[in-house]
Amino acid sequence: MTKLPGKLGSEYYRGFLTQQGKLFYDRINTQLLRKDYSGKLSFPISNSETAASDCFAAYKAIRDDHPEYFYLGFQSEFVRSGQIGTFAYSILYSLEMIESIQQQMRKSINRIVRGTSHLPMITREMLVYERIARKLSYANHSDARDHNIVGPILMSSGVCEGQNALLLLCFRQIGIPCIKVYGRTQTERWHCWTIAWIHGTPVHCDVTWDGMQEGIVRFDYWNLSDHQIAGDHFDFQGSRVPVCTSEAFSYYCYYNLCVNSFEELRARLKADSSNGISPIRIHFSYHPSSCDYLEEAQRACLAEQISEKYILYYHPTLKNLAVKPI
Repeated sequence: MTKLPGKLGSEYYRGFLTQQGKLFYDRINTQLLRKDYSGKLSFPISNSETAASDCFAAYKAIRDDHPEYFYLGFQSEFVRSGQIGTFAYSILYSLEMIESIQQQMRKSINRIVRGTSHLPMITREMLVYERIARKLSYANHSDARDHNIVGPILMSSGVCEGQNALLLLCFRQIGIPCIKVYGRTQTERWHCWTIAWIHGTPVHCDVTWDGMQEGIVRFDYWNLSDHQIAGDHFDFQGSRVPVCTSEAFSYYCYYNLCVNSFEELRARLKADSSNGISPIRIHFSYHPSSCDYLEEAQRACLAEQISEKYILYYHPTLKNLAVKPI
């Protein structure tokens, strides 16, 4: 089992820094905790050869570990004078704006996690994940707000980095350790998502790709293993990323929604439609003879005389199906 990260993952990437990098990280972190938003500080250097790279690595680790520091910009500069280094970094908002956004951030997080404290961990996780997926839409205004928590908080929208920031902070609020992970998509664009530890087991969660569609949250990317998510998420594995081997907590496995034959598919559709379940969610654990999963689902719906007025949503990589009556 992968070692559980301390402090709910909020200093995970700090652990990969050099000793000097950790000192730089702590200096920057202390400055921000004091609400010093000057964007500049100086500190002693122990290793001049790696001072610049250590400082930039520390700043990146701070940004990845702490999505609550939404006001940190990408631009930074390091200058060395003898054994003293000076680091300058951009602050995106005024003090008044930062305090106002922080207040809205706390309110939004509290609304999302409300009523979950007494629930089992995985139920708590699912509700928070679903609430975020329903709340947010994907939007890119070519502005920093989409890449930090400001867009999700103030406009209920953002790109993967902004949506993931909200998920990280909400998971930590309900006691689930989690970290930010980088990778690439099939179009070679960079992407980020979350690895969370559920009962000590690391799993992938990509709330951006589980955004609501026609009123449905699919849970296609909830608690996946490396093998499951690797169908359309690439280049994420490495020495800093925990290995995720378990599929037990993925939505379709955990709730026993997998079917192993056409007969089981029909039985699942019949039972769930009779019980008024909507949408009906199914994972194909077998290969239809026709190799066409949608055709297989349509055949099963007709065989069980389910109303012709339904919509089928099929995920070709993960082989998940959602059936929603119109």
